[in-house]
Amino acid sequence: MRWTAMLLGSALLGSLLAAAPVPAAAALRADPPQVAIDGLTPGSYSGTCAAPVTYNVAGHVELPAGPAAEVVYTWQLDDRQLRSATLSFPESTQPRSQTVAATWNYGTADAGSHRVRLTAQGGVAEQGFTFACGPASPPAYVTFHAMLTPRFAGECTGSVGLRAEATVVADRDTEIQYRVVVDGVPGWPRSQQLRGGVKTHIGDLWYNSARSSGDGRVRVEILNHNKPVKEEAYFWRCRAVPSPVPYVRISGITPMAYYGDCSEDPYVTAHGTFTAPVGTQISYRWLMSGVPLEYRVLTVPESGFLNVQASWWYQKTKQSGNLTLEVLNNNKPALTSTLAVTCQATP
Repeated sequence: MRWTAMLLGSALLGSLLAAAPVPAAAALRADPPQVAIDGLTPGSYSGTCAAPVTYNVAGHVELPAGPAAEVVYTWQLDDRQLRSATLSFPESTQPRSQTVAATWNYGTADAGSHRVRLTAQGGVAEQGFTFACGPASPPAYVTFHAMLTPRFAGECTGSVGLRAEATVVADRDTEIQYRVVVDGVPGWPRSQQLRGGVKTHIGDLWYNSARSSGDGRVRVEILNHNKPVKEEAYFWRCRAVPSPVPYVRISGITPMAYYGDCSEDPYVTAHGTFTAPVGTQISYRWLMSGVPLEYRVLTVPESGFLNVQASWWYQKTKQSGNLTLEVLNNNKPALTSTLAVTCQATP
């Protein structure tokens, strides 16, 4: 009887343990944060060290949808800790992300190869770079070929991701540092390698949480060499959520307005967002002034939001036109907005 009772007790205890919910901390350990390094400036450096050279690094830590959680992150430089802190993530039904950053100075004693690393409870991202002191090289000459700014039309019920792009050309192989300034608020400095005479895209993303329509100005600043700047308008137009709420709806469309050189056909793109139940298959296409651009079939992910981007295309008319995002199945919603083209002389 004693052995029977012990066996029954063990079985009961095992059942209770199996049925017990997994603590949030255990769930977090099973699904570590995703980390990424988004920008390192000035990146690999070779130049004057008459004054300390300041380095800035930015990254982000992302968690999937889930309960509230705390995540400890650490920046390391050549296995030496730069900074460590704790991030608090609120409970959410959507993936959550927070930006993290660090800064340090280098001088003549720091020449060589280095590595910066971002860690967060199992998630790791790292980037290598070199640092060398020498005579200052003459500045390259950088020009703007074109700039693209967002013109959003859709629902303003949450944070809307917007992006500005620019195409730049340098007269030689070089590295540029740049930043995007939105309505006077500067973004984090970023770097980009350029090949002499080759057009290169640069840009950055920001989030707009306004609940009503508005207009703004966005500027791309090159922070080194001849320091050119280009600034243009952007806007967002808010639309009400349809009532009753359709099975599939287009919750946003963002044509990218073109400002720049039209000696060649403007190279443009657009973004859109669908909202629908998880697992819904959506057949859709983009049309420019009634002419189909591309057709795709995608499935709505667990977030319930499907973000799409039109493949870049050449606007051969070199003129503005109506851009349409159209769903070909389900309840077949469609949304049209203007893709603006403004031709400007290259300085």
